[in-house]
Amino acid sequence: MKRLLIVLMVLALAVSVSVHPVEAADPPVGIRYAPPTVTLTTGKPSYAPGEAVDWRYTLYNGGDHPLELTFTSAQIYDLILRQNGKVVARWSAGKMFADVMSTRTIMMGETMELTGSWKVTADLAPGSYELEFVLTSTTTEPTGAKVDLTIGTATPEGISARFTTDKLIYRVGTRLTVKYTITNLSDRPLVLDFPTAQQFDWTITDITGNIIYHWSKGRAFAQVITHLTIPVGASDGFESSWDIPRDLAPSGFYIHFTVLADALGALKTQRAAVLMGSTPPPL
Repeated sequence: MKRLLIVLMVLALAVSVSVHPVEAADPPVGIRYAPPTVTLTTGKPSYAPGEAVDWRYTLYNGGDHPLELTFTSAQIYDLILRQNGKVVARWSAGKMFADVMSTRTIMMGETMELTGSWKVTADLAPGSYELEFVLTSTTTEPTGAKVDLTIGTATPEGISARFTTDKLIYRVGTRLTVKYTITNLSDRPLVLDFPTAQQFDWTITDITGNIIYHWSKGRAFAQVITHLTIPVGASDGFESSWDIPRDLAPSGFYIHFTVLADALGALKTQRAAVLMGSTPPPL
């Protein structure tokens, strides 16, 4: 009899838990919905006039419902290049697209990725530009993205540059080291001229473009012309480090490294992406 009474009490408790009312407005615990997240990146930050710009676009659906994309023609995207707010080139200019409607569904938690290359006109003046990606869908959700890039002078033949970091993933409180290497495979010495004693600069920005670290900030440089000569078949370059603050919030970051010599043309600025996590090492 006592055992039967215990079984009945357990069943009663189970029923009371299963029918506990839950308000419909309560969101699932631990889930945070957000509008679509879009990114636009290029293979490198600088290109020579007439060089093909390789790009990558991603759209992540972090919402609570599928994202329906409807396209009224065979064109699903466009690229726009601007300088100082003025449109100087458009990818779709002169192209014809069939009047065929199509749809694409991005489910919750899914990412759509588009990649391609665009050979912009060769008569662009060297300078800073803005590349905008436009998704030609009828959706009202924000799906466009922009990225800054530089059009530089042509790179001398036989010159290559390589930019590396000593790691791809760092712990806060450790040291990050970057290295920019120039190799001269031409048939003559490469002479780089610098307007001051400063020969390079570099920054670290977060994914929203905020500067986290600027190497030259607070430094003074002699106002004298300096030179760097790289013999035929040789390599030379620059190496620099930064001690990552222990309280830096973990995230992804971009590193831009610029050698302040115009002779490098489109190679003068290089870019890399790294992750900086949490859990600093013991003091």
